[in-house]
Amino acid sequence: MKKDQIYRKFKQEIISGYRKAGDKLPTEFECMELFQVSRDTVRSAYRMLEEEGFLNRVRSKGAFIRLPETSPEKRNISLLVPCEEYLRFSGLHYQQILFDLIAETALAGWSLTPVIFSRTNSNKDIWWENLEKFNSDSRIVVNRLWFAPYFETLSAMNAKVAFINNDVYDFEYREYTDRWINFIEDDSLIAKKAVRELYDLGSRKIALLMPDVDEPFNSLARGYRDQIRQLGLEPIILEEKRLNRFPDVAGFRRQHGFDALIMHADEFNMPRKNTLHESLGIPSDIPIIAIPCKSDVVFQEKNSYIRIVKYPIRQMAHDIVQSLIDPQYTLKIFHYMPTIKQS
Repeated sequence: MKKDQIYRKFKQEIISGYRKAGDKLPTEFECMELFQVSRDTVRSAYRMLEEEGFLNRVRSKGAFIRLPETSPEKRNISLLVPCEEYLRFSGLHYQQILFDLIAETALAGWSLTPVIFSRTNSNKDIWWENLEKFNSDSRIVVNRLWFAPYFETLSAMNAKVAFINNDVYDFEYREYTDRWINFIEDDSLIAKKAVRELYDLGSRKIALLMPDVDEPFNSLARGYRDQIRQLGLEPIILEEKRLNRFPDVAGFRRQHGFDALIMHADEFNMPRKNTLHESLGIPSDIPIIAIPCKSDVVFQEKNSYIRIVKYPIRQMAHDIVQSLIDPQYTLKIFHYMPTIKQS
């Protein structure tokens, strides 16, 4: 219906920041001419905006934009989720962020709501209707640069944003992310630390197993390459195949003869044997530093040759919640260094 079209158009312009609080909307007669509709249709659309708290009518002066206030009963933090399927098939790291945010918001007397960003899992296909609820009073967690096509709109509405990213920073988006509280996971530094630890154990052919090694925002791969280069070693990289099977680690070792492995790959696709080394088809004395991808169960065996990277996700979730519920919303940058622990 025409009234719904007018209502959605103005509401989207308000929540996107195109129209600001205090701006005057076109008069009823201007809208009638603009949309070629009756005065009753315009009044109905304006009434819908007014009922939702987006409009304040002043007699003899016109209709002015306002932003609805969040009542104490609606104390909520939103977490952007790429798509519906992502909640079922996301990696271990994202699941831990989700669960710890739920726990921390509950402890603070708030709630966490996942908000689906796209119907098709494409960051260029934004589900705008599902994001219409956001305004300057919204508190939103944005995980990584995947959501970058939404940054301009999100920044324009002046929402309170907690931005989680790694330490390979892209200056292309600084004009937006500098307005938010930043939570930086030092991925490249932990990769450098892993290489150095294996080097100190005597390894000189250190391999990396992970997907998407050439992606520009793959800070683990970048940190690995930087440290390998600094030590004067040759990079040995096995990219996890995107097919539904695990790469041939044993064959790769016969070809390259690596003597240590940094691993971040889908453990569910790995052949299951008694031990991790048997599953990979490599000798039992090859040191492995693992960054769990989908599950950490396969790294639970007691083995002095296996170390696991642990992220301080609960602490980060606590800091995110406390920063977002703070009425002052003070811009800060938090850094989180993972640790490497014996399995």
